[in-house]
Amino acid sequence: AIRPEAVLSHRSCPWGGHLIKLEAKNVFIQNASADPADILVRPEVRAMTPDKHWAALTWRCLEIYGPGDALMEVDNDWCTRLFGVLFGHSVGSTRLHVFQEARTVSRHAVYKDFPEPGDATQVETETIAILRRLPHPSRSRYRLVFVFSTPQDNFPASSLCDQHLPAFTDTYRNFFERVLNGPGFVDVRDLDAKMYLVLSMRAFNRGPPMIPNDDTCSEESFSMSAGEHLGLVSWACFNPGEKFYLSEYMRVFMERLGYQLKIYGVMDGR
Repeated sequence: AIRPEAVLSHRSCPWGGHLIKLEAKNVFIQNASADPADILVRPEVRAMTPDKHWAALTWRCLEIYGPGDALMEVDNDWCTRLFGVLFGHSVGSTRLHVFQEARTVSRHAVYKDFPEPGDATQVETETIAILRRLPHPSRSRYRLVFVFSTPQDNFPASSLCDQHLPAFTDTYRNFFERVLNGPGFVDVRDLDAKMYLVLSMRAFNRGPPMIPNDDTCSEESFSMSAGEHLGLVSWACFNPGEKFYLSEYMRVFMERLGYQLKIYGVMDGR
């Protein structure tokens, strides 16, 4: 189905089932981020605004694997259920696909600067959405590509279905624009930008960094007067001879100080 502002296409999937792609050519996003890769909100942050239902979408975060990577429970909206009418099937358990369920649990991940610098990508179970800013003076126009799969290679080809595809294409394009400009999406972008603290460390040429050591009698311990006022006198090299990961070092360092913090080594797929 080819419309002035959107195109719907489909093909058989090499790994089974059927792939359906919806491309919205000119989506307007109000108050778009300065960095186009920041246009999507991380899934765990969406769930922090339970009072704002994004175009009838309700999100609940069940588990966080890292910044921008979470297990989410989502109440499906009317537009998602419309997928079931046109592209779904009634073979086997409904847990094999999402179209007939009113509530789904799946892993959601946001990737920034992927597949190209400036792109924003969201991956869910059997779906992927890519947003790319267009060269427009307002810097508020985006190209959106949304791809999903059906469990079986049975894309409907009846004339009854064909006559509804253009209307469906326009409806879903408008739905995307409504979600991306909804109050829940716009208001939570500032919160998303301040959600995490990024810490980096320059390369060091004198061995691994030091870490507080409780065993003052150990042969690997060193005494440093600089930490005496904090009660940190004994120090040791952190995992000498092993590959260094800053996230692991910071987690152990803070534990030695008596703090339990969630520290991740990957953020938004980077």
